[in-house]
Amino acid sequence: MRQYHLSRIIFMIVILAFISGCREDTKMTKHSSLKIGVLRIDDSLPLYVAEKDQLFQKYGAYVELIEFGSASDQSKAMEAGELDGMMTDMIVQNLIKKGGIDVKTIALALGATEKEGRFLVISSPHSSIVEPKQLVGQSVMISENTMMDYLIEQYERHLKLDSSEITKIHLPNLSLRVDTVLAGKEAQAAILPEPLASYAVAQGANIVIDDTTLGENFSQSVILMTQKNITENRAVIENFLRAYNEAIKQLNQHPEKYFELALKVANVPEILKGHYAIPVFTPNCVPAQENVERISDWLVSRGLLDKAFPYEDLVETSLEEQ
Repeated sequence: MRQYHLSRIIFMIVILAFISGCREDTKMTKHSSLKIGVLRIDDSLPLYVAEKDQLFQKYGAYVELIEFGSASDQSKAMEAGELDGMMTDMIVQNLIKKGGIDVKTIALALGATEKEGRFLVISSPHSSIVEPKQLVGQSVMISENTMMDYLIEQYERHLKLDSSEITKIHLPNLSLRVDTVLAGKEAQAAILPEPLASYAVAQGANIVIDDTTLGENFSQSVILMTQKNITENRAVIENFLRAYNEAIKQLNQHPEKYFELALKVANVPEILKGHYAIPVFTPNCVPAQENVERISDWLVSRGLLDKAFPYEDLVETSLEEQ
């Protein structure tokens, strides 16, 4: 009888240890799963490549890409605690951080070189505006307090244009902005990202400013993670970066392999499919301090921040795969 009870006790200990182990495994799996917000634009492509080629699984960082139809919806999800990270820009990052969500940039998406992340200022096919100095006295369609608003101001400074003589018209809907500038209504010029910029040019719009020719990149898109994840799941974040950087290398070396995926991710219009080129990405890179501080200073000048966040509060530079 004593042996029976002893066997039963041993059996119960084994069962409890097994259950405890299962709970711990579940906990680890939960911590290893990252929900990353993405937009269907060029900048997100390496994330989709890593998903397609199962690189996240290869490195032990289980990732769920969650698509959003607009940047505002994506930001709201991050602010609500529904995301662990997101692909965005540093203007959005600063505003999210101002709202109390501690997020840090862990990698650049596009913008490491002046050729990455192309934006164009275009004019109507019916307009005589074909060079930057002709924007003086005209109106340009933008989206206020966004990266494109910031970019217009940087172009004005870089090209020594009188900002007070260029009127900005707030038109956040990109499709409507394209239609409006092509029709020559309300304003003769607009700033657009790719591939909409190339679409407008294919429809007859004039290129007034091509920011890949300015010798400096003013726009960087970035990958953010919450500080909580960086602190508590550092190994997982580093594995995420290993997968992300390998995806960039594969994409740069074999762009033809991912061409159809890129067309889908970037929502490339049918008219541009024969001319579309996959962007070149730079692996193992974070934004330079100069670029980060320039954005922060602009946000302060606009009254969107009371004071600039220090570089080290915005960018994580200590991760192994950077």
